[in-house]
Amino acid sequence: MNKITDRLKLGTLGELLVQLRLLEFGVQAAPPLKDTGNDLIAIRGTAMRAIQVKATKIEDDGYQIRVADLPPLYHALAIVKLKGDENTLMLDESRIFLIGKDDVRNGRCSEKDLRRHRLCDKVIDKLFPKQQD
Repeated sequence: MNKITDRLKLGTLGELLVQLRLLEFGVQAAPPLKDTGNDLIAIRGTAMRAIQVKATKIEDDGYQIRVADLPPLYHALAIVKLKGDENTLMLDESRIFLIGKDDVRNGRCSEKDLRRHRLCDKVIDKLFPKQQD
């Protein structure tokens, strides 16, 4: 078996946590069959979105996240700040921010910059509008 690098492990954990948290909001998400540059394809009702996931570890609250190397086609960026150590991941203390592509700015951003994008009903409803019955 090929070695699982720390970077690969971190990215995979971030993607899986985003999938779980989106499901809590009624959004189904899965990785595409072929790697075409998007990490997840997410669906709620008729709204379908390609989501990029960037994961990092929570080292301290002043830590800035680097936003770069994004593919040309995607709808939203999920930034995941994982809390834990080598052996234990604290899912409830990890944080997810979901940013629509129009609000993404390349460069470095702090958690203060991201607060308004913290995963919640309002953020989900903006990216995945509810259907009228």
